[in-house]
Amino acid sequence: MIKGKIYSAGSADFLPAVLLVQNQRYQIQANSLVTHSGLLTELNLSPRIGNISRKVSLIDGSVFETDDNTAIDALVSHTRSSGFMTLIHKLEQNMLLALMSIFLIAAILFSSLKWGLPAASHVIAKTLPSSTSQVLSSNILSFLDKHMLEPSQLPVDQQDKIRQHFLSQIAPLYQSDTPPEFKLHFRLWTLDDEKSIANALALPSGDIIVTDRFIELSQSQDEIDIVLLHEMGHVVERHSLEQVIEGSALAIGISMAFGDVSWLADMGVGVGSFFISSFYSRSHETEADEFAYRHSLTAGIAPNSLGQILFRMEQDMVDSDLDKNNNEPQNTSLSGYFSTHPSSQQRTLMGKYYLSCFEQGIIECPTYKQP
Repeated sequence: MIKGKIYSAGSADFLPAVLLVQNQRYQIQANSLVTHSGLLTELNLSPRIGNISRKVSLIDGSVFETDDNTAIDALVSHTRSSGFMTLIHKLEQNMLLALMSIFLIAAILFSSLKWGLPAASHVIAKTLPSSTSQVLSSNILSFLDKHMLEPSQLPVDQQDKIRQHFLSQIAPLYQSDTPPEFKLHFRLWTLDDEKSIANALALPSGDIIVTDRFIELSQSQDEIDIVLLHEMGHVVERHSLEQVIEGSALAIGISMAFGDVSWLADMGVGVGSFFISSFYSRSHETEADEFAYRHSLTAGIAPNSLGQILFRMEQDMVDSDLDKNNNEPQNTSLSGYFSTHPSSQQRTLMGKYYLSCFEQGIIECPTYKQP
């Protein structure tokens, strides 16, 4: 006999009651009268969470509630209730198992974020149609122009010359049945209305943005071309799309864990900020480097041009940080850009490998393998 109280379907009122169990059947009595009866398998028992009251839901919507968790636990094996929650309760009662479970869950979450999510996003990004990239990028450029970028101050004839060279000599290097429609845009990007930023970035649609400062720092056409090849690699490998998929998955996971997270959207101002503030992972950068190096051999571009211009851009950012902080180096957003990029040593080794092929006149160099 299990003591408790019965709530009739659709009513907040209750009566003291008892639940009787015999021969795979049950009865609920209130005021010495049988109010409900049936098979034990028809009962739906709430899972055990600590020592809070348990609810037994009946077919007609009525609910029997009791504090006798031990007696309800004894009924679990006779009902359709999930054995998973029984396992959880056993873990709650064993401190060692509970601690092991916490570490196991933490390891699973870490592995999912570290390897599982990137792998899944890569597969999904590769299978999505090209129209997805167009939709994703439809408003990004206008957003960037409105909030972060300014019209280029480079002479129009210089812009046209670089753009025509890119469209006729560089973009066609990537051969595919459905190649992206690459477009080149020039913009001025300043920080706090002071220092002009040297950068190049690609949108999923194939739009590539280069800043005035990047053009100013470039000392040869090869340096401009190989950076554009690097950005083309991001587009071809769909790195931006992968990041959006990963970000969306994380947002959904956070929402499921914590409920309404609309406040997160208020902290940013749209997808455009994502492409400025979220930089590619080291693996993405390595893939883009590989793409640039391999196609540079076909185009007759010296592979070491990439290392030269990237070093100059990094140094320019560091110098900018020093100027802003009275020659005191700090880890600011500018120099932090390169923290997500492959190390200088890795890039140097890869660059030397492809430079060796270039100097030997080898156009199709064997794929570089990390040491």
